[in-house]
Amino acid sequence: MEPREIRLVSQARDGKKEALEALFLMEKEYLYKMAFLYMKNRDDALDLVQECILQCILNLKKLDKPEYFRTWMTRILINCAKQEWRKRSRCDVAEDPEIWEREGLLPEEASREEKLDLYEAIDRLAFPYKAIVIQYYFAGSRLREIAELLNMPPGTVKAYHARAKCRLKEILEEE
Repeated sequence: MEPREIRLVSQARDGKKEALEALFLMEKEYLYKMAFLYMKNRDDALDLVQECILQCILNLKKLDKPEYFRTWMTRILINCAKQEWRKRSRCDVAEDPEIWEREGLLPEEASREEKLDLYEAIDRLAFPYKAIVIQYYFAGSRLREIAELLNMPPGTVKAYHARAKCRLKEILEEE
């Protein structure tokens, strides 16, 4: 995290609204993309971002180290998504295949059908496998960082990551 961002986090913790607004404006695209990957549609993703921001604002004073703001915020986003998943037994896969392109979430190497199959397969994974796959492949987080986000031992995250890849392969081969 850059010194400017750390300063903004400190100012936001001290109650400066402008700093808080600037922080979330800097993180809005990241938050939305992560929320969309978890929720699979625009409206639910926006609701998730809104809930995440609210929880961040309410708990900002509990953040001990400003340099870990993004990690802390991502953990809150994942927990909000997890709560929403519990409310619904499973998130719906985006019905409109074009939405993945509009949201800028399709990898370029695969065909459109392969990409949609992959997203449907990811959606079928249970938590925490789904969270690990999203954070590793879409957010670019390392396994150690994911372990911190999910509050799990690194070895467990590594094992879950391997299991998630195997399960994805099984799901994709079924189809």
